[in-house]
Amino acid sequence: MSFVLNNRCGNVLLLAFLSLFLLASGCVSTQNGAAGSENIQVNSLTVKGKVQKFSLEEGIMLVAPPKGNRVTVKFTEQTPVKGGSLKEIVRFQPVRVIYSVEAGENRAVSIELLPQGSCGGS
Repeated sequence: MSFVLNNRCGNVLLLAFLSLFLLASGCVSTQNGAAGSENIQVNSLTVKGKVQKFSLEEGIMLVAPPKGNRVTVKFTEQTPVKGGSLKEIVRFQPVRVIYSVEAGENRAVSIELLPQGSCGGS
């Protein structure tokens, strides 16, 4: 009987640990420094999700992560795009956007086009 209880307790602890790990590797995170690119600013943010709205003319993109709030990001023609170009971005395209908050607006530092099926399924 005690083995069954200990095993259940171990399973609960394992489940709790795995849940925390998955939360820590989620689709919205804070970058602490210039990891991977000299253009990334200290305390920049990252959102990984699917494009819900994209306007090349207005320079605005709305990204919906699998969990959490949608993030509206402004970009310019000079914003670097890894894996493609601004003209290739379409609705439901999986992306990773690194951005900073300036004057109350989210300004894209870089955009990465991800393969279909990334960050929350197809």
